Amino acid sequence: MRVLFIHEGLGQFHTLHEYLNTHGLAQSWFLCSTSVYQANKDKVANLVPFQVPSENANTYFYTKNLEARIQRSFLIKKAISELLERQGLDLIVAHGSGGFPLQLFGEFDIPIITYIEFPSFTHHGCDPKYPQPDYATYRDKVFEMTSYHQALKSDLVITPSEYAKKMFPNCLHDKIVAQMEGFEIGRKPSTFAKRDGYFHIGFSARDLSSAKGFEQFILIAKEILKVRQKVRFVFCGAPKVLYSYEEAFLQSNFDKDNRPESFMKYVLAREGITLDENSAFQHVSFASYDEFASYVEAMDMFLYPLQYGSANWGLFELLFRGKVIVASDRCFVPEVIRHRDNGLLCKYEDIPGWVRHATDILDAPEKFSHLGERALQDAHERFHISSVAGRYLSAFEMAIRRRRLGV
Repeated sequence: MRVLFIHEGLGQFHTLHEYLNTHGLAQSWFLCSTSVYQANKDKVANLVPFQVPSENANTYFYTKNLEARIQRSFLIKKAISELLERQGLDLIVAHGSGGFPLQLFGEFDIPIITYIEFPSFTHHGCDPKYPQPDYATYRDKVFEMTSYHQALKSDLVITPSEYAKKMFPNCLHDKIVAQMEGFEIGRKPSTFAKRDGYFHIGFSARDLSSAKGFEQFILIAKEILKVRQKVRFVFCGAPKVLYSYEEAFLQSNFDKDNRPESFMKYVLAREGITLDENSAFQHVSFASYDEFASYVEAMDMFLYPLQYGSANWGLFELLFRGKVIVASDRCFVPEVIRHRDNGLLCKYEDIPGWVRHATDILDAPEKFSHLGERALQDAHERFHISSVAGRYLSAFEMAIRRRRLGV
């Protein structure tokens, strides 16, 4: 099988691409942006570059980025045409946003699978306290329209979870397969400096937003401190919110001179929390993946009060490091964590429940260590690339078969 993956960066599909080639399971190529190609061509086999257009600063505000994405889809089509002059392909697997396969449908007699993380932010959800501004709702309608169009035109769609699949209309479900990507996460001893004599509770997210659970984590932590004092709360993530609308809330509710620098600082100030040397709270933001991994390894447990998400990578980082996790029982999380098997689940809004689980673990960590051991075992069984690759290949074969049969 000859497969071409398409994504601007190497995040999605990278591990699968390398695994398929290394183990001889398929011939795989990876179409990525020119800058990513130049940075990785000597490290990753079979990379193919495509040019990325620059964003037009004068573009109408409500359609910002859309013009560049449309241009990019034509440049992807051009790069594939050039690749096909040198070799054949049996399948194209494109990221719904990063690959933007709109100009590929009907252009090549090659089955196309589109990976879509979620069809729109409206379906994904955002904290009602921090709603989408008007410009975002307009773009989100275009996002949703594009997602549905890609589902209709693709031979198959892959979503990272059943939860994400259910965001699509029922009439499209037969064209969608839910499959989380595979991971290959190694472990090293931690070098993260901890405060002696304290129990360390972590929270980790790509960005410190309410949607990801940061605000709820702070509220839970404050309640825990009322009943247990020898605790250190260490949260990791970017202060700048990337995937929800907390920043728009700050812009709407504060004039420029009094506006908090970030949603993280807004929440901390509102809750009377400082980050000085004697604080029970610590924020870490790392320059390298190894530093992040060292932080995760050092924590005694994690709280994961996710509010909205379709398949957040951060949770899998914790599982593959055998951490004891208390997580919210919403979104995709119950597909990954089974209560009292490989972690504990709690209602997002049930702060007393979160406190009860956390203090139980804090008081007798040895009684809950089996949850971390089981989390590690289960992660390897269900989400390691060696387990997932075969499932992806089955989906690939399904798409090829559907194209052949005209289904």
